[in-house]
Amino acid sequence: MDAAPLSPVVRHSVFRPRTVLCERHELIRFGLKRVVSEVVEIVGEASDGMSATEMIRRLKPDFVILDVDLDVLNGVEVCRRISAELPNSNVLILTDSYHATKYHNQLMRAGARGFCLKSSGPRTLFEAIEQVTRSLPYCDPKITQLVKQSAVSSAPNSNLTDREIEVLIRLDLRNKEISEELDMKLRTVEKHIECILAKLKVPTRTAAALKAVQLGYVLLPKMPGRDPVTGVTHEQTVAELHAELAIANEHLKALLKQNELLKEALNERMRGQHPPQQST
Repeated sequence: MDAAPLSPVVRHSVFRPRTVLCERHELIRFGLKRVVSEVVEIVGEASDGMSATEMIRRLKPDFVILDVDLDVLNGVEVCRRISAELPNSNVLILTDSYHATKYHNQLMRAGARGFCLKSSGPRTLFEAIEQVTRSLPYCDPKITQLVKQSAVSSAPNSNLTDREIEVLIRLDLRNKEISEELDMKLRTVEKHIECILAKLKVPTRTAAALKAVQLGYVLLPKMPGRDPVTGVTHEQTVAELHAELAIANEHLKALLKQNELLKEALNERMRGQHPPQQST
């Protein structure tokens, strides 16, 4: 995590938006709270989608930090309900690559204003907060690189359209999921796949997906790398390390403050035992 200082714009901002933080993992939520409390006022925390929705309805915050992978209601549905009831809400999606690339367009249509990866670090997170709290769009560069893929130079004769590329890089999804993500009729998805097979000169969608990877495309959703022993994703591990670092920094600040108070108390005591001598 790039432990960079806050930008001057964020550090000296007078306005501290009232914020609800929605994150299912307690450690990550705990660490995030300590990081973002420098620039926002946390007025509520939730670990599942239904609690988050009810809390946001009740508190009407200025800003919402929302994960997608939530129980009861996922982040897409939470975002949709928030935007319907509070149309001026500023929602920052803070999640992993898998959920960011699987639901990106659906979240955009649901009213999400910004996207950030938990594993990107504080510099990117503060940039996202600065933009989204000003009602401006923001997308983590790592997410943009995945969801806005264009024609690759290694396939000059394929003549794939932009829409066909959007379908091509999502061939690991079911047709219905592609339809929902791209806001496209199911029959239109099927027609695009037929054109893709013809242009890439392959017989099946599986062969087309393999061809896409060979050409340099990244298939979506971006599947996470996992620890072979624990099964935990690498992004999850990085996010937890960020959280632990934030908590450790908080403890260090408290210890340093306590040390300063002890020094002041000791100096005061020493001055009391040895008052300054008056000159004759």
